[in-house]
Amino acid sequence: MRDLAIRTLDIGLQAATLAMIVALACIVLMGVGFRYSGSSLIWYDEVSSVLLAWITFTGAALAVLRNAHLGFNGLLFGLPGPIRIPLFWLVEAVFIATFGIVVWAGWAILDFFGSETMTTLRFVPRTFVQGILPVAAAFMVLARVLTLPERLASVRAGADPESEEIAQEIARAEAELSRAGRKT
Repeated sequence: MRDLAIRTLDIGLQAATLAMIVALACIVLMGVGFRYSGSSLIWYDEVSSVLLAWITFTGAALAVLRNAHLGFNGLLFGLPGPIRIPLFWLVEAVFIATFGIVVWAGWAILDFFGSETMTTLRFVPRTFVQGILPVAAAFMVLARVLTLPERLASVRAGADPESEEIAQEIARAEAELSRAGRKT
């Protein structure tokens, strides 16, 4: 069940992020075309900046799900087990508490916008535009909780995922080189 949730969240975040990247590219190309023709779009800049922010937040949630954020794995995995495990739990508590506060504060701030809308597109409420912050933060907390067992197992085993990934890539490259050598 947890694996299905992880896979569903991964695919959903990928699809949303990719769709926004494609939309942003189309809007930028359209904006350039209209500006070149002498009739600029008034909403182009505002929509582009909102999409860029949304891409950033959904991409950040995807990075949390894949444990791909910058971290201090070398430091963590270099520590002895009796220190490594409590530090792991401390980091998890700080992460979940921080992003839990962001979820709460993000929803609370949406009330302040009231009936405000985007400047150039008056039919788009400001709450919709700013709503990505609490939603993405909630996805980050969910992703962190869903991937906790694997990360904890790695920490307990002292197996640095980055080192394992590097070793796998080296083995893959060596296998490709040996296949290429046999073909010649």
